Amino acid sequence: MAGGLGILAGVTWFPGWRRSAAVRHLRVPADAGQVMERLTDSDRRAREWRRQVEQRDDIRGPRAGRLPNGGLRCRYEWVQGRLVWRFTTEDVAVSENMIERVHRGELARPRVMPVRWVISERISIESAVNETGITVRVMGRMAGLSRVLYLLGYRDTTTARQLTELARLQADLTTSALAAHFAKPPNQAAGADGTG
Repeated sequence: MAGGLGILAGVTWFPGWRRSAAVRHLRVPADAGQVMERLTDSDRRAREWRRQVEQRDDIRGPRAGRLPNGGLRCRYEWVQGRLVWRFTTEDVAVSENMIERVHRGELARPRVMPVRWVISERISIESAVNETGITVRVMGRMAGLSRVLYLLGYRDTTTARQLTELARLQADLTTSALAAHFAKPPNQAAGADGTG
């Protein structure tokens, strides 16, 4: 009997509790104020987002607006045949040296339960001598009824891989945009584009 219980000790009871996360570190030759200004400039970000979205034919209903905390909320739908992907990005918290964003996604298909997920992103800023350290932490998780099924182990391995990949992509996108912006000479950086 004891040997049988030993087998169960290695079993993951709720496989959906696995973390799907990514962390990226970056140092840029700018002070913390410049970095935070870049991250929190909602008007600039809304203009850049609209310009990118308007170039695509398969995107419908793009909306960008200000939140009560001064942050930005962007929404759009991407139509791919009979599939409709809905995306929302919100700045949920902004402080002196940190910004938190939430990226929500939903895949809607005819006659099937929608699949929902949330990607949480925290960008922390730390001053150093002649540079600023940036840490981007991104974590993905399922939402709604999809989360319940995921926590119980339904398609847990595939879903965990996809969530981890989404977290990696978001972390890479943010760090590469910031690195590209702050790597340029100061006179060119003021007009640079990017998601940061």
